[in-house]
Amino acid sequence: MTSTKYADPMDPATRRQLRFSLFLQGFAALMIALALGVRLANQMFDIWSIVFAVVLVLVIAAFLFTQRKLRSQ
Repeated sequence: MTSTKYADPMDPATRRQLRFSLFLQGFAALMIALALGVRLANQMFDIWSIVFAVVLVLVIAAFLFTQRKLRSQ
């Protein structure tokens, strides 16, 4: 059985796709954080604020996972 730890380095196309994905995830996190900030400033705290906060945490987790994957190769 082969472990992913000893797999071949990723090819340039996959690396480019992951870097673009990292950019999109970072931009999404920025936009959701701004939307959450505007929502909290204008509407105080409601159900949509909770939704934005949960989605923001998920996007940041995806960003960190992608970043770790890029650095490991």
